[in-house]
Amino acid sequence: MTTRHLRLFGLHLAWLRKQRGWSQETLSLESGLARSYLSGIEGGKRNLALINICTLAETLAVPPSEMLDFARHDASELQVEQPPMPYGNRQQAAIEATVRHMAELNEPELNLVAAVARALAGKGSFRPPVSYVKPGARAAASDIES
Repeated sequence: MTTRHLRLFGLHLAWLRKQRGWSQETLSLESGLARSYLSGIEGGKRNLALINICTLAETLAVPPSEMLDFARHDASELQVEQPPMPYGNRQQAAIEATVRHMAELNEPELNLVAAVARALAGKGSFRPPVSYVKPGARAAASDIES
């Protein structure tokens, strides 16, 4: 594979991604591949393994052969996306990816995630009671606030 082929593959990947209205960040979250890696692929600077071609094809809902059909584009009309601005649309993309991935979890895994979320939500806001009475024990009259 020549540098020209890497460039054409990258431009074709960018075209497929943009057909779905996705940013590199969204494709990164959906595929599990690093955004910097995807940027290198789209820029024609990274060679990628077959497993990653298949991962991208599955993520983009196209057959793997479609990923290699990059010769049909005129390279002059394809543009590589510039890196996103900090804090762009990443939060919404992260939320959407999290919801999709959580849908694949089984019940014990969901319970674990929920427990962690509850623990994090309460972090810093937990205020232990001034006095603690064991469950089932009777409180003394002086322990009861009026």
